[in-house]
Amino acid sequence: MALIVWKDAMSVGNDALDDDHIVVASLINHIDDAKQSGTDEHAVGRILRVLVDHAFTHFAREEALLEQRGYPRLAEHKREHRLVEEQLQELCQAYARTADPELSREIMQILYFWLVEHIMKVDMHYKSFLDPELASDDEHQTSSRS
Repeated sequence: MALIVWKDAMSVGNDALDDDHIVVASLINHIDDAKQSGTDEHAVGRILRVLVDHAFTHFAREEALLEQRGYPRLAEHKREHRLVEEQLQELCQAYARTADPELSREIMQILYFWLVEHIMKVDMHYKSFLDPELASDDEHQTSSRS
């Protein structure tokens, strides 16, 4: 059974970013399946590395798009990404030294939390900047708050 099932409610309004999120969800599910079926940690580690690399690439893509659109919460958004990156870097370095199943589980938990919580709470703040129909309303609300 999949840990994460993609739903339209998780869409951030941009196909490339949604595709990234779907790939991350699929890789998390794949690692979970591998761990449940008793796959060796070396194989899990390879999938994990792809997952972490993809997450970092996604952060860069998302930040570039948000910068291009003039997203006002970009600095805060980047800080959240850096925190996740730092956690993942530390855990992945430790995992590279010793392929401990508990470390791979912890890495998965961080990515699961990021995918579900970050998308549904933090990424939804920028959805109106990526949807042309919502952008003018949000820009009006932002400028009226200033």
